[in-house]
Amino acid sequence: MNPEFKKPLILDGAMGTELMRRGVKLPLPLWSSFANIENYDQIINVHSDYIKSGCNIITTNTFRSTARTFIKAGYEEKDAELMCRQSFDMAISAAKQAGDNKNILIAGSIAPLEDCYEPSHFPGKEIAVKEFSVISEMMLNSGVDVLLLETMGCYDEIESVLKVNEKIKKQIWLSIVLKDKNHILDGTHIKKVIELANKYVIDMLLINCTPISIIENSLNVIIDSWTGKWGAYPNAGISMPTKDGIFTSTLDDNLFGDAISRFVKLGALLVGSCCGSTPKTIQIINNIIQK
Repeated sequence: MNPEFKKPLILDGAMGTELMRRGVKLPLPLWSSFANIENYDQIINVHSDYIKSGCNIITTNTFRSTARTFIKAGYEEKDAELMCRQSFDMAISAAKQAGDNKNILIAGSIAPLEDCYEPSHFPGKEIAVKEFSVISEMMLNSGVDVLLLETMGCYDEIESVLKVNEKIKKQIWLSIVLKDKNHILDGTHIKKVIELANKYVIDMLLINCTPISIIENSLNVIIDSWTGKWGAYPNAGISMPTKDGIFTSTLDDNLFGDAISRFVKLGALLVGSCCGSTPKTIQIINNIIQK
């Protein structure tokens, strides 16, 4: 299935914080992927609710489904593979339930190997290439439409995951997380990241899990430096969440919608929302896109 751009695509909203809102316990380090073990039906329900709200892309619940994370949590490497495959099955099941007329894309989420908010914990390029190769192979064998390399805030990690996936025949979307208007989390300038991305085949450059205020201030740099397709799916917070997805305050729904409208007017071809968002957030975005 190929993404269409008659209108901007709508990515789904948060999984982890939405499961928490529904009363699901998500202990670290597994966080959202713990629900793959205990709350299979809840994940499908969240996927389905986002589809009903108007998204046309759902993201696999694989953000923390790595062997590295499962071993830290006391499980075995094979458990990570099982949960990863189960995540694909849940996303595919939700898309099928929606019916063919919905034309739902499935994005396979590939996240940083360690804590996404701690780029200094990156384990090094040699280890990263080895581990990302395993993750990507599972994704490619699963039937996902897009590889979504998301919440990437470490330059060396971005380079490693792009190298692993440089020859695959799937859509590749790279999504970065920002520290401020000019830099990703590890302090690398956005322009340097874009120079790296231009060396590879990147079908979409995105910004995610970053407050709207920072994204809006960064867009001039993105638009001036990147000639390809771009988009954004901000978190719903006024500031960044804690490591387990807790916000001290969130943005008003109307203000969030106003910002998404501005992104679209500037040329965003994908919009959505990240941590702290709900199906209501996606409905607001859908209303904007359908105007």
